[in-house]
Amino acid sequence: MIEEVLVVKTSHLSHILEERGLITGRDSEFLDIVKEYHESLPRPAAEVDPSYKQIIPYVLLLRGDEIFTMRRLSKGGETRLHGLISLGVGGHINPDSDGDGDDVLMRGMLREIHEEVEIESPGELRLIGLINDNTTEVGSVHLGLVYTMKVHGDAKVRETEKLEGSWLPLSEAKKITNQMESWSAIAITAV
Repeated sequence: MIEEVLVVKTSHLSHILEERGLITGRDSEFLDIVKEYHESLPRPAAEVDPSYKQIIPYVLLLRGDEIFTMRRLSKGGETRLHGLISLGVGGHINPDSDGDGDDVLMRGMLREIHEEVEIESPGELRLIGLINDNTTEVGSVHLGLVYTMKVHGDAKVRETEKLEGSWLPLSEAKKITNQMESWSAIAITAV
């Protein structure tokens, strides 16, 4: 069975998107657009069609002055990101598992967090904004909905065959943006 993913036509979003960067202050407008215009497409088609944006919840885990980092291993699904560091926990919204309706993004985000990491004591989620990067092949077909989550205690990667995780001081993480996927390099500027 081919996976279906939640998408929105890029033309519905183009007036709020920048070519590359973090977009803040447009969250309500964006969420309204997603509620009204979202649809699903087979993932293989969505991955190569920039006339659609796949909406991806992207959650940064923070613990005091540390951020949780994950290096994408060669067994991960997105070969274009292998070896790069990711700061965001998240992934595709899948209508088969996440359903539909006004809270589909939150259901999908919580499912993705649970699938990817084990969090000892999760805390508050805070919406930061949107990440867009049309300058990369991956970014041209994805749009990130960026949150931070305060974590008390530890977090561990569940998908150890796809990711390796560790906590890094924010100051150290900001020095290695050249080793990060583009969204992470953009998102770290917000924390």
